[in-house]
Amino acid sequence: MRRRVVVTGIGAVCPLGNDAATTWQNLLAGRSGVDYIRDFPVDRLRSDIAASVKGFDVGRYLSPKEAEIYGRVTHFSLAAAVEALREAGIVPIERAPAAEDEAERAGARAQGAPPLATAPASGLDRTRIGCLMSTGMGSVEIFEEQVARSAARGPRAVSPYFIPGVMPNGAAALISMRYGLMGPSYNLASACATGTHSIATSALMIEAGEADVMVAGGAEAATRLNTVAGFGNAKALARAVDGDPARASRPFDRRRQGFVMGEGAGALVLEEEQHALARGAKPLAVVAGFGMTTDAEHLTRPHSGGLGLALAVERALARAGTAPEAIGYINPHATSTPQGDAAEVLALRRVFGERLARIPISATKSMIGHLLGGAGAVETIAVVCSLRDQLLHPSINVDELDPECSLDVVRERRAVDLRHAVKCSAGFGGHNCALVLERA
Repeated sequence: MRRRVVVTGIGAVCPLGNDAATTWQNLLAGRSGVDYIRDFPVDRLRSDIAASVKGFDVGRYLSPKEAEIYGRVTHFSLAAAVEALREAGIVPIERAPAAEDEAERAGARAQGAPPLATAPASGLDRTRIGCLMSTGMGSVEIFEEQVARSAARGPRAVSPYFIPGVMPNGAAALISMRYGLMGPSYNLASACATGTHSIATSALMIEAGEADVMVAGGAEAATRLNTVAGFGNAKALARAVDGDPARASRPFDRRRQGFVMGEGAGALVLEEEQHALARGAKPLAVVAGFGMTTDAEHLTRPHSGGLGLALAVERALARAGTAPEAIGYINPHATSTPQGDAAEVLALRRVFGERLARIPISATKSMIGHLLGGAGAVETIAVVCSLRDQLLHPSINVDELDPECSLDVVRERRAVDLRHAVKCSAGFGGHNCALVLERA
C-alpha cells in the first residue's frame, strides 16, 4: 500500500502578508498586493508595477551578517519554512552558524565544544526529514551587485561569500542547518512551476520511503531592473489599468495583457500520515496525487492545445484514484497572459469536459501577482486553507470574462462543501505540474 502524505504545517511570505494567516485573510477579502515599483528607476522599462513583500523584518530570522550573505529569496524561504515547521510542531535544534562563524566554530569544537545539530529535532529522527525549498532564479540582487563590483573595482573585490550567497540551493541548506535536517535536501528549478514541482517531488520521496517528513516549497525575489526589463521586452508584463496598478493582474478577463512580477515564498511541511498521527500532529490536508509532464514544444510559449498541462492533471487524478467528476475546485496557473490563460482553459477542458464551466475557479495571482518560483507553493497553501476552512477566495479584476474562458470564476469569497481540489502550474521550458489535494 502506498504511503499517504499529509500537510501538517504551512508558512508564507508574500505581497499580502508575512505569514500564512494574514495572507489567507487578505486573499479572502480580495485585496491586491500590486503597486508601482519604487526601488529602482523605471522610466525606460515597459512596465513599472510589481507585487512586492512589505514590512518584512529579516532580523527575526538572521543576524545582520547572515542577512548580508544570503539574498532576499533565502530570507523569505527561511521565514516561510520556520512558520511551517513551527505549526507542524518541529523545533530547531540550534541556531546554525553563519558562514563567517564556521572557522570559529571549528576552533571551538577542537577545544571540546559539541558539534551543532546532534540532538533529534522534537524527538524525531532527523535523518528522515528533508527539505526541497526551491527557487527558479536564485539571489538575483547579489549576482547583480557582485558583477557590478567586479566591473568597477576588479575581481579581487568580489565577496568570498558570493558563491554560497547566490547558489539556488542556499535556502534548503540554511533551513537544514537551522533544524538539523539530514534527509534529502536540494533545489529544484522549473521556472514558474518550481514550487509545485518541489511539493510533488517531496510527496514522491515520502511515498517511496526516502523520508518521513519534507519541508517543501518555493520562493522568488527577482524583481530587479534587468529581470523586469527582460520580461518586459518579451512583452510578458502587464501595466497599470486606467492608472491603477491593483487592476493590472486580471486572469481570464477580456482585457488581460500580461502578468505582474511578484516576490515571496511558500513552505509546507509534508509528512507520512501515520508518522504525523503518531506524534499528535494535526493534518491540514492530504496530498492525494501529483502529475509532472513537459510540453516539449517551445521554450516560452505554452502548448497551443494545452496538451502537456492536461496530461499532468490527468496523471495527478490517476495517482490520487480520483475521477474528474470528484473535483470541486481548481486553483489554476492563470498568469493573466493572453496565450497562457487560453491554453490553460483548453487543457482543463480536455480533462473536465463541459463540466469545467461549473467547477469553481479562483486565480490567486490576481491579487499577489506572479511569484515565479514561489507561485505554486503559495497557491497550494491557498488550496490547503480552502480545504481546511471550506472557503474559496475570489479572483479580482474579472470585469468581463473572456468568452473563450467559459468558467465559474469565483468573484466573492464563497462557502463550499469541498473534498477534492486541483492545483496546476506551468513554467518556461514547457514544464507542467499538477496536484490533487484532499480534505483531511
